[in-house]
Amino acid sequence: MGCPCRPPACPFAPFAPFVLSRRPAQALTPPTVEYAMSEASPADAFSSPGRHAGATARSILFTGGCRSGKSGLAQRWVESLGTARVYIATGAARDAEMAERVRRHQDARGAGWRTVEEPLDVCAALRGCMGPGAGEPAAQPRPHGVLLDCITLWLTNRMLADNDDAAILRGVEDLAALLRTVAVPVAVVTNEVGWGVVPETPLGRRFRDLSGEANQLLASACTDVILAVSGLPLAVKGRVPVACAG
Repeated sequence: MGCPCRPPACPFAPFAPFVLSRRPAQALTPPTVEYAMSEASPADAFSSPGRHAGATARSILFTGGCRSGKSGLAQRWVESLGTARVYIATGAARDAEMAERVRRHQDARGAGWRTVEEPLDVCAALRGCMGPGAGEPAAQPRPHGVLLDCITLWLTNRMLADNDDAAILRGVEDLAALLRTVAVPVAVVTNEVGWGVVPETPLGRRFRDLSGEANQLLASACTDVILAVSGLPLAVKGRVPVACAG
């Protein structure tokens, strides 16, 4: 699966407007890139200037608009961490167009990935990648990195399952808490959905608002936040991984 969010596949995809602010313009900080160490170094997967106290591995939130390159950047980082990789897919091929997008994402990933399809309980899927608990047998070896793609489709699935807003945000809070203590580096892909037109329907506006709140919770929890713009990474929090630079 991939993060092929686009209007036909996602019933809540009309995006909210980018409203010009009346506040004075602020200069963007140039991206900070880790030139000092190789991405293949284990230290890079476990260190970041934005890491939280008690965190054991690095977690990066990759965000951006549609076709901004966020999934590709996330994939490059996880691939740089090692050969054992897990892809947690939240999307479902509900129509032919979506199925084709999923196929393209699978082809782009190629070999070396173990795919876990989980449209609803992403926390359970992510915990399953962290290794067994005390006294539990190891079902799968612990991977070098995990790619969770994507949050937007996960929220869509929760809404389609008739979860109310409070339940959905509790799930996001649970995921945020898990990301603060992960034992394996994790890349999380999401979408910025508030930069387009105002959704016409109440359901669309609800989806837009939930997405914004979810992104804020996850950005606070992750050690780094990377904004993808035209395929290029901008460090909003922390720093750009070496594998994503260039």
